[in-house]
Amino acid sequence: MEFLDFLEKSPTAFHAVKEACDILDSFGFTKLSEGEAWKLEKGEKYYFTRNNSSLVAFSIPNEINDLSYNIVAAHTDSPCFKLKPNFTIEKDKYNLLNTEVYGGPILNTWMDRPLNIAGRIIVRTNEHTLKTMLISFDKPMCIIPNCSIHYNRELNDGYKLNPQVDLLPLISDNDISNVDLLDLVAQKLNIKKEAIVSHDLYLALLDRGTIGGLNNEFIFAPQIDNLLCSYISLRALTMAKPHDSSINVTVLFDNEEIGSRTRQGAASNLLSDALKRISHSFGLDDEKHSIALAQSFIISADNAQGYHPNYPGKYDATNKCYMNEGIVIKSAARGSYTTDAMSLAYFQEICKKANAKYQINTNRSDIPGGSTLGAISLSNVSIHSVDIGLAQIAMHSAMETCGYYDYDELIKALKTFYETHIEVSEDGFIAFE
Repeated sequence: MEFLDFLEKSPTAFHAVKEACDILDSFGFTKLSEGEAWKLEKGEKYYFTRNNSSLVAFSIPNEINDLSYNIVAAHTDSPCFKLKPNFTIEKDKYNLLNTEVYGGPILNTWMDRPLNIAGRIIVRTNEHTLKTMLISFDKPMCIIPNCSIHYNRELNDGYKLNPQVDLLPLISDNDISNVDLLDLVAQKLNIKKEAIVSHDLYLALLDRGTIGGLNNEFIFAPQIDNLLCSYISLRALTMAKPHDSSINVTVLFDNEEIGSRTRQGAASNLLSDALKRISHSFGLDDEKHSIALAQSFIISADNAQGYHPNYPGKYDATNKCYMNEGIVIKSAARGSYTTDAMSLAYFQEICKKANAKYQINTNRSDIPGGSTLGAISLSNVSIHSVDIGLAQIAMHSAMETCGYYDYDELIKALKTFYETHIEVSEDGFIAFE
């Protein structure tokens, strides 16, 4: 399965964006730099990255009439553990890693698993130059060991884990090891240890996922939230032929799991700047750019809480969703999802046009669930929007589960969306072709 190949190479958001760039390169996309002037041409395809962890890719039709944007947004990060700047803790004869929690993982699912260490290193190449290098050891580097049940009789009675006490990874035995982690980083990257200036290093599962179930109907994998939607949005972009009135855009934000308030997150100017620069490249002034946005549509693609048969009381009585029952359209009165009656109707028509299965989901009124990057990004770019995803269970676990057969449904719908143009009238009526 192509997604699992992508996931295999994507232990962190940095690696996921690197793999996304490789995919776009293979389909003839041209890389741009935010720090240089853009000279865009009709019929061409482009992308750029920010912070090596977020990405915007877009394809331009051969002719542009009444410009608008078809946008799909997803995110590259997932809950995990990040190494602190000074990460070595010597404790008796062992070395531990001083980590902090990134996002909202299910903490106990990370315990007693052999863990990889991956991320990026900032290296000084000469007196005036710093360079980013990606690293993944791709082998068991550490483990977060549980306390024996004999020494913690409360372990199976809802024991509360302390991240600074219970969740520090064991990495080495002082009596045996005479190197530290940065020594190994330098060896793997073939650089001098002294050249390492700083780092963003994370723990990652070595088990990168598989297809399973009695009839191979499930995907068991880490980082399904939200690398699955990220990958599918990219594939749909590469497969679709743009309508002559719409520019197709895929934006992969970082840091959704920690609130999106970074220069590469959904609350930043990443998307708004990109759209404005594209419009200006084709001669649209600010007013015409605003008109283009009014005729545009954004799909916020971030997975949904699928029905868990062991916890039936957690779900709404009439609006629950299931794995392998198609795309989930998410709705919430509190505005945590961007879906309204108009955007819901439009996306339903897209699904019907694509012959893609879909279902509608809301949370229980007393269990609000999480929010998505859709509502956050719209604070900077006011566009008609819908929130969708694929149903999964054990969201934010180290190992998540989703439906194998939903993959093709979302591919079909997003490809059709990218090949469709909409027009919005003053009374909110949406017509499409």
